[in-house]
Amino acid sequence: MSADTYRPGVGELVDGAYELTAPLGQGGMALVWRAREVATGRDVAVKFLRLDSEDLRRLDPDERDAELVVLYARFRREAGLLGSLDHPGIPELYGHGSHLGMPYIAMRLVTGVTLRAFLDEHNTLPLASAVAVASQVAQALACAHTLPVVHRDLKPQNVMIDDDGVPTLLDFGIAKPLHAGATRYTAHGSTLGSRGYQAPEQILEKEPTARTDIYAFGCVLYELLAGRPPFTLGEGSGLIDRHLHEEPLPPGVYTAGVPEVLDDLVLSMLDKNPERRPAIGDVSDVLASWCPGPGDPEPRPRTHPDPTAPCRRPKGTPAAPRPEPAAVAAPVHGAGEEEWLDARMIERLCDQAESEIRQDAPGDAGRRLAGLTDRVREEWGVRRPLVRRVWRLAAERLRRAGDFGSAAPLFQDIADHLLHGDGPAERAERAVLRLRVAECRLAFGEMEAAIEAVHAAGHLAAGLPAELAARVEDERRVLDGQVTARMADPGDTHA
Repeated sequence: MSADTYRPGVGELVDGAYELTAPLGQGGMALVWRAREVATGRDVAVKFLRLDSEDLRRLDPDERDAELVVLYARFRREAGLLGSLDHPGIPELYGHGSHLGMPYIAMRLVTGVTLRAFLDEHNTLPLASAVAVASQVAQALACAHTLPVVHRDLKPQNVMIDDDGVPTLLDFGIAKPLHAGATRYTAHGSTLGSRGYQAPEQILEKEPTARTDIYAFGCVLYELLAGRPPFTLGEGSGLIDRHLHEEPLPPGVYTAGVPEVLDDLVLSMLDKNPERRPAIGDVSDVLASWCPGPGDPEPRPRTHPDPTAPCRRPKGTPAAPRPEPAAVAAPVHGAGEEEWLDARMIERLCDQAESEIRQDAPGDAGRRLAGLTDRVREEWGVRRPLVRRVWRLAAERLRRAGDFGSAAPLFQDIADHLLHGDGPAERAERAVLRLRVAECRLAFGEMEAAIEAVHAAGHLAAGLPAELAARVEDERRVLDGQVTARMADPGDTHA
């Protein structure tokens, strides 16, 4: 049986690892099946690349061979991207390979309803529900943009809301890395994206950017707030022309109670000029300020699922447990994509981590940096400033998240191996790092080490220029206050 005619069936064992149990659906270029992972017994989704589609049948042999090269490469890239993205709102990659000549991807199974079906059933949504969906999708999209990757097909059909109300961003099949050297897998004359959600630059076949996703997300947010898309058929000019040339009305025109700030946000996301659209971080910040929080009442009318539930859950209350992934096969990258770790991506990740720290909200950027410390040091050595920046932000994220045991050795290593020179600035920086180490160890009851660090920092600060001394003194006083508090309550050994 050739790959062109092969069709998966119930009970079939894929690559010796996944037993197919039921078809979940198919699109123009892919089939998705529910399967049981043999090694763990958990349910997973297995996505196959379709080789028997009508689009391929219409091509002559040479054109078909050329198109298959693109489809195989894009499918491999999707596996690589899923292996690199780590967010609860994006399915984890469990494995990938080829079965009887058909490429497949195994990933976390997401059950529930699509946002398309959810909107069709609940029209229009309570404001709290609309913003809760958008805010959670924005966080998943921010993770992709941090890599950086542009999704290129953001639409209600590609968002699934599970029974707990958590939205998941699906289908990275045409997603594209934005780093230098990423291969272009779109043939000239082929416009990617979905009608009604394409940015003007997509329609005009220009190179996509992260702001291309912002336009599509703006269309989705418009529909969440207004109960209808920004442009519809049957209203004068065609849909494509309207996306290219017409300015939409604010969503609040169609739904009472939409705050002006959200109207303004949506219209800025739908700006025809990509440069004038906000970045995903700015979008996420605005949405977060209007999103329901812990203790807020359930919205009326009720919906099932309830997308506000994850936002209203009291802090510290765990979500429904997610299955632990099995060992993930190494991502397969297409030509020109062998190097995922480039300096621009890391710098953007650092910028986002710094923003998270300023907001005192340990998040995905800092967590991702924590997973890159060994790699950046191995690839770039110990003298590159960017390596030290990654380690410092990763350590700070771990400290603020309460993982003192992991943070302490990172701070110590920076002081001992990554910080070079012995000038006043370097001595001040080492003093601050050692105070951080002592603070982390104090969480485990190491009082004497903390007292020693406080005294050492005081002596050092006395010999530093005023500005550097003030910085060390600020940090020293914080630790001194923690030591004093511990001494007043000796039974408290774990803060």
